[in-house]
Amino acid sequence: MHATVTTGREDDLVDSPSLLPLPESIQGMPPPPPASLDPFLDATSRCFARYGVRRTSVQDVAQELGVNRTTVYRQVGNIEQQAMLLAARDSHRLLSSLPARISFPIGPQSVVDLLATLVREAREHPVLAKMLADERDLIGSFVARDVPQLMERATAAFVPMVSLVVGAGNLAHRDPVALAQWLVRITASLILVEPPGELAEFLAELLIPALTPPDAPSSGRRHRLR
Repeated sequence: MHATVTTGREDDLVDSPSLLPLPESIQGMPPPPPASLDPFLDATSRCFARYGVRRTSVQDVAQELGVNRTTVYRQVGNIEQQAMLLAARDSHRLLSSLPARISFPIGPQSVVDLLATLVREAREHPVLAKMLADERDLIGSFVARDVPQLMERATAAFVPMVSLVVGAGNLAHRDPVALAQWLVRITASLILVEPPGELAEFLAELLIPALTPPDAPSSGRRHRLR
């Protein structure tokens, strides 16, 4: 017996990147800063990548942008506030781009591919790459203080999409909230610490068996079950 799609609506959603519920679900995340702040945050990002977060001053950002410190303070605040605004902006950009990054129809292999892409792109972000190389102690304090809440919000953002795909029979029947939590936690841990060996193979080793419906054809990982 094959897994069945519960409704025509769900069947359409798991095949269409434009109809996934993710853009609505990320509204629970901290709001992105207005686009008018992009020049300031771009300058902040360049300074962070060049000097590190701890060694960047508001004056550095002002010089990078060609304005005075008062303007920077008025628009984006101090360095800690700039870091939070930058994180909110780039997180929204990444999450909003997810539908275009997913292999459709969604299945276990496309989940592995998506997580691998997210981990690689996060580690290649110039600010995070600088922190991972030179400011790991700063990452530790960030993890202790801010990551639990961020992970909770990221999980909430993923639950609607996970629920849809599980309900359509494309993934093994598991609690969507627990599955979203595991996927977010796996992704976060691999961003902070590289896995042994090739990333996608490391993810696939356990995720493919865990996510594949028990009656799925062994060669049909990328195909929607009917």
